[in-house]
Amino acid sequence: MPNTIDKLRQLEESQTSKGPFGNYQEEAIVSLAFDLPEFFTSVGRFMKPNMFVRLECQLVIAEILNAFEEYDVVPTRNIIRDKIINTLTEDDPYEEVLELINRKSDYREVPMIKDTLLKWAQDKAFGQIYSQEAQDAYARGDYGYLEQVLNEANRIADITSEGFWFFENYKILFEEDVIDHRTTGFAKLDQMLNNGGPSTKEVVCWLAPTNVGKSILMCNNAISSVKGSKQGTPGQDVLLITFELDSIKTAMRCLGVAARDIPMDDIPNHKDYVTRVVEKMKTTYNKQLLIVEWPPDECSVSHIYALLDNLKRTKGWHPDVIILDYMDLMVSRNNSYNTDDYTRQKHVANEIRGLARNEDVLVFTATQTNRSAADGGNENVADLSQAAESFAKQFALDYVVSLNQTVSERQALPPRLRMFIAKNRNGPKGETIDCTITYETMVVKEI
Repeated sequence: MPNTIDKLRQLEESQTSKGPFGNYQEEAIVSLAFDLPEFFTSVGRFMKPNMFVRLECQLVIAEILNAFEEYDVVPTRNIIRDKIINTLTEDDPYEEVLELINRKSDYREVPMIKDTLLKWAQDKAFGQIYSQEAQDAYARGDYGYLEQVLNEANRIADITSEGFWFFENYKILFEEDVIDHRTTGFAKLDQMLNNGGPSTKEVVCWLAPTNVGKSILMCNNAISSVKGSKQGTPGQDVLLITFELDSIKTAMRCLGVAARDIPMDDIPNHKDYVTRVVEKMKTTYNKQLLIVEWPPDECSVSHIYALLDNLKRTKGWHPDVIILDYMDLMVSRNNSYNTDDYTRQKHVANEIRGLARNEDVLVFTATQTNRSAADGGNENVADLSQAAESFAKQFALDYVVSLNQTVSERQALPPRLRMFIAKNRNGPKGETIDCTITYETMVVKEI
């Protein structure tokens, strides 16, 4: 009597074409079924074991689909492991099958595998409208059948969010730390944004014309994030990616912010003092600031995901805050969206928001105003309508704070700056905060 794998091998030989998925995608799909069963239920009904070329994938997916069909749930790894152990013989590739069952999803592959499966399942579902059954239904006027085909196809979606079960969990909302606040480095602004500072999974964007101080603000964000706030926000690990300045110049600006009132040009003359300041920060907060320099108009969030994975695997380190200087210099991970600036910047913003959510981090970034807001004599403030290139990019952002400065404000001693809350998902908008910005020291302070 042929063993289980012999049967599957015969099935494989009977296939007339290659399966719809790649070699690595097959094992990733099996892992996804175990790790994200709520997603798999959306696409699993279209799958058949003989769509998979690798024998061990055929075997495991067959057991998953059998259990799914019989019990209407996706089984766990332990259930499938026990079931398959009882069916394999010593001639079967025992180790390969168990290795596949034990394989966990890599978080970097999940978005791509999800996208692959969704497009494949939608293609199969909508494709049924051209089937012989659909043609027969059309011929006899059975439009209800055709509507059912379309309705089922439209139900294919990513529904992996667990949600908040209100009546079981509402008491959590009474806890003081239910919202995980971070700091912008500016106490007044923190009070207005999210009633205590922005949170993880959110994006704060500075909106300003050239040479006002977007990059300086983000260096202030970096140092303030490492130190935390006097209001109780703890210090954070920070990753700062610069697409504009090189890493050394960016690090020098951060050093200026850390040294506070010492002009950048004079820092070498205060080497011992600055060293003590930085070493005290290092020991007091026990946090890290990593500065990475990447070329403009070449990098997307895919590069950031890869960097985060590398840092986690090689250094055991993952940031709490990511600073992107700045979003207008990034490209979309989907090259088809990079054909024009409006579409590119819109999708870059969406992908940055996805990065914040997927990595559970707070993201600071910046964007350029258009020419109408760049007039140094303009006494007004820049709002959402004055973002350069793409108004739609601001839909995905949680907080947009414009930086405003007239000629007279720039020439003041010290120079002045007005922060204007142009968008605020959680709190008041339209508020203005007066600040000073000292370009010699790179320090921004609220007045």
